[in-house]
Amino acid sequence: MEADVRITSARLMAPAASIESLHRFYGGSLGFALRSHDAGMRLDVGRGSLEFVAAAGPGCPFYHFALLVPGNRYEAARTWVERSARLLSRPGQTTTTFEFDAWDASACYFDDPAGNIVELIAHRGIAETPSSEAEFQAAELAGISELGMVVGDPAAAAQTLSSAGLDLWSGGFEGDDALAFIGGQAHTLILCRPGRPWMPTQRPAEYHATSATLRLGAGTTVTVSLAGGTLSADD
Repeated sequence: MEADVRITSARLMAPAASIESLHRFYGGSLGFALRSHDAGMRLDVGRGSLEFVAAAGPGCPFYHFALLVPGNRYEAARTWVERSARLLSRPGQTTTTFEFDAWDASACYFDDPAGNIVELIAHRGIAETPSSEAEFQAAELAGISELGMVVGDPAAAAQTLSSAGLDLWSGGFEGDDALAFIGGQAHTLILCRPGRPWMPTQRPAEYHATSATLRLGAGTTVTVSLAGGTLSADD
């Protein structure tokens, strides 16, 4: 059952030199509705928005995030993105669709021009639309499904989120490779330690500043901020 949680906005840093390429990729190639501003750009994703802000100073921040595909439109969405990006596989393998049986979900991954590891994920039975044979469009995406947050102490971060009304629903904290999924199915923050390999390329996770706003049931909102591996939450 779909969770009564939504990621309504996410704010990511991007290398300043990549902003123009991100604009062409998301707005031109993939057809997202964009809103540009002096420091970067924002794109509409279903009922949410994803913002890229030019990072100050050296370094190349990158993130993992997932976009939610209607549960009955995975194959069409995969074909849509494959026209503009190379789908990723595990090292030494060729499979580019990944099945998450426990979630009844299918996903594929690609890199965007800023080096973000982007996922398209469809949870069957969630956000489904009337059956359609039409080509997939960016406007069909139902929202931001996942946002990776790299923290020094995932258990402590989870406690901070629990105090704000966001609870663990899958995964856990044991071991350096553990992932903790906070929120609900299809609408989740992913807590992990630095160095933990992101699927499917095994690129190690890094600390990078980010923030997100989530809507909980009954109209409550929570803003989650991450800097230097430390997470805070304010309602």
